Amino acid sequence: MRDHKHVGQLAGSLSSELKDDCLEVVRACLFCSSDRSKIEVNDVEDIYFLADPGKFCFRRCNDCSSLWLESRPSGQRLLDAYTKYYTHSSSSEAAKPNQLKSTLRDAYLKSKFGGSPEIFSKAASSVLSVFGRDHLGLDHHFRFAPKAPAQVLDYGCGNGDYLRRLHPHGYDLTGVEYDPHLIQDLASRNISVADIRTIDDRDWAQSFDHISISHVIEHVPDPLIVLQRLYDWLRPGKTLFIEVPNADATGLEIFGRYWRGLEAPRHFALPSRRGLVNALFEAGFLEVKQYISRTARRGIWDLSLDKCPAEDTSQLKSAMIAAPPETEDNTEFLTFVARRPFT
Repeated sequence: MRDHKHVGQLAGSLSSELKDDCLEVVRACLFCSSDRSKIEVNDVEDIYFLADPGKFCFRRCNDCSSLWLESRPSGQRLLDAYTKYYTHSSSSEAAKPNQLKSTLRDAYLKSKFGGSPEIFSKAASSVLSVFGRDHLGLDHHFRFAPKAPAQVLDYGCGNGDYLRRLHPHGYDLTGVEYDPHLIQDLASRNISVADIRTIDDRDWAQSFDHISISHVIEHVPDPLIVLQRLYDWLRPGKTLFIEVPNADATGLEIFGRYWRGLEAPRHFALPSRRGLVNALFEAGFLEVKQYISRTARRGIWDLSLDKCPAEDTSQLKSAMIAAPPETEDNTEFLTFVARRPFT
């Protein structure tokens, strides 16, 4: 297990130069600390939110295959990059398809997460399968949380979508955010949220049954420190849900700098499967299990295709059709549930 002092020293060695335009140059992989790398994608622009005018480069680690942003924003430039970000938008839930499916869905959710007898969960799952609904999709939607009234933390809770999703089922919920505007907004709606900058780790040691960190680790300058911190906040035997764009995704190979998962300059680093698994083990987690979303690939590819030059559309569609099946290594998102050991 990596101790905090060692991680802090590693984090300090990752960058060695601060440019005049609020860009910090990063010299080593954020997931394995290797300084051996090559340029993977150049001239990446903020085509999805148009909040930064720069062009950015991602480097690929020669050792674990993860990606990192060679020059990342800091200070006011970093704050400005989030002014139009989707986490600032209002929460929204997809419309339910029809009354019968909604009833079955609600029955499954109540039994799975809210404490109803397990027999109802199994019955609802069986009926849902007849309609082509995979209940694993619902489990993923709830980020594989244990039954209520478990204590659940959402690290980087954004606009509070996940917390509101769990709230009707009787969980003890806490959010963590670093954006002051989001913190104020959530507090005004009576959502318990802490400012990451003021948390005393001693107060939160072994406090939670389940921690979610969904599409957050790619935004932080020191992912190893964050994983170690979350490990310390979990009770023994309890679980961490983590999801992040995959550095080895087939979508990156097809769309290059237009791939939705890159999202410069807010995404500081994307792990490969090997890089993330090793980082989780290094933090102390065991029983790391991976799940593959049945919808992420299509969604990310459609968004990416929409941003590509029109003249490339036909060729890209052919590449999408010819793409290999999704696997644990090339999936668009890396989705894991990891457990802290019982002892």
